[in-house]
Amino acid sequence: MSAVVAEVDRPTVAAIGGVRYDWLVAALCLVFQGGLYLDAWAHVHRPELESFFTPWHAVFYSGFFAVATATVAPLLLRRRAPGTAWSAALPAGYDLSLIGVLVFFLGGVLDMLWHTLVGIEVDVETLLSPTHLVLGIGGTLLLTGPLRAAWRRADTAAPWPAILSLGFLFSTLTFFTQYSHHFGRPWAAAGNRPTSQFFSVVAPDPLFRNAEIQSLYVAHAFGVTAILLQATFIAAIVLLALRRWGPRLPTGSFTVILGMNALMLGAARDQMLLVPGAIVAGIAADVLVRALSPSPTRPAALRTVAFAIPAIYFALYLASLALTRGVWWSVPLWSGAIIEAGAVGWLASWLVVPPAIPGQGAR
Repeated sequence: MSAVVAEVDRPTVAAIGGVRYDWLVAALCLVFQGGLYLDAWAHVHRPELESFFTPWHAVFYSGFFAVATATVAPLLLRRRAPGTAWSAALPAGYDLSLIGVLVFFLGGVLDMLWHTLVGIEVDVETLLSPTHLVLGIGGTLLLTGPLRAAWRRADTAAPWPAILSLGFLFSTLTFFTQYSHHFGRPWAAAGNRPTSQFFSVVAPDPLFRNAEIQSLYVAHAFGVTAILLQATFIAAIVLLALRRWGPRLPTGSFTVILGMNALMLGAARDQMLLVPGAIVAGIAADVLVRALSPSPTRPAALRTVAFAIPAIYFALYLASLALTRGVWWSVPLWSGAIIEAGAVGWLASWLVVPPAIPGQGAR
């Protein structure tokens, strides 16, 4: 960890904001979030873990301390006049990052105590543990520092650290919803077709057609729900970027965001065969943005892109499954899931750019 922290450039940190500082924080955040997904890999492949003190936790927390050092350093390296608020010593946009350091540190202490007293959670419990959610809140505040900094500047074009930070936000959302993610369990893959007719429970409630719960119904529902939830996240990230910068994004922005996310999830969940489809979807997204120039001032183009990107992403995802493992879902099911994924993005675009309200002027 000391080698990473030593990379902190004092003149850069001392500057009031600036893209150089954003790059420093973004690079350390990549180590931080990479450690998070490495820990996810450990929980998936080593379910017998019974200790807080593991090599994977060491990488994760080393990443945190590196980001925390870069966040706190401006307070130590810059002199403040008496009576000046502490936030004035921080680069613009990083005030919440400092709060994130404190929240994450508190969560880490509580998590160590929780694991010591309660034990190590497994499966979905791991992602819903109260102490892990505290860590998630603190970590998200840290990971989105470069995004907030760029948002507050008057620059019309998005800098790369902001794009990476947006990708970190997206990957945090997918991390905490792995139980309902198409990489976590590709329900449409031929190997995941149920072999028993009924999904056994203590007492089905309510009874459907006077029968028990159908296993096919459960597998269909889980698979489509995962697609729609993740389509919501994809649409949110796309629309957030377009709402602020419109088409003035670096070439390859969505390729990096979707590809980085797919690489981390694919490595953690042994789904590397699905990564190329996500990368191609990112390329398609970048081409669409460049061709249509979507922005709040061009709502028709914005809504088209908001529909197309999630739809293309999941069309390529299902195509990847078909080519590598086979798909057991019927045509109405997989085609409908693609259309509904696009519809999620289209509906979200109306929240970002709503229609004008009569009597209140155009928006």
